[in-house]
Amino acid sequence: MKIQEESLKYLNLGINSEIAAYVFYKRASRMIGDESLRKVLDGFAMDEKGHFLALENTYDKNVRSEMWAPYKDILSREGLPEIDELVQDTHKELLGRIGTLKTRKDILEMALSLEKEAFDLFHDASAKAKDPDIKKVFDHLADFEKGHVITIEKALAAL
Repeated sequence: MKIQEESLKYLNLGINSEIAAYVFYKRASRMIGDESLRKVLDGFAMDEKGHFLALENTYDKNVRSEMWAPYKDILSREGLPEIDELVQDTHKELLGRIGTLKTRKDILEMALSLEKEAFDLFHDASAKAKDPDIKKVFDHLADFEKGHVITIEKALAAL
């Protein structure tokens, strides 16, 4: 059964969003001297990788083609390659600002904006999804992103 075009659009947007978030957290983690924040950022990076793989699997199950080259095959290898070339221009602009982030607060605020954007994307996608399995994937990811938002808001409040 083919899923609707709208769901495929959101799956692709989600894949791009998760890749951008992964790259952000990995880069920010390398820059930050604060060990406790580095652990949080590394944990978020692994979460985003998992979200990416879930979206990619859902996409792959619903769109099979000889032309389809799944990124998950690349990402499942040990020692993740740089995947910056997969990041869309809007996210490239955001990621380009990482070098300007000087404080814990700066990094957390950018992380918060990424997580809120991802939550909104998956929440909207769920509302529009007609296929219950696709809806379930988007609901799960929206809940996960909401958890990230709460974690980051608590960290910001503690500063």
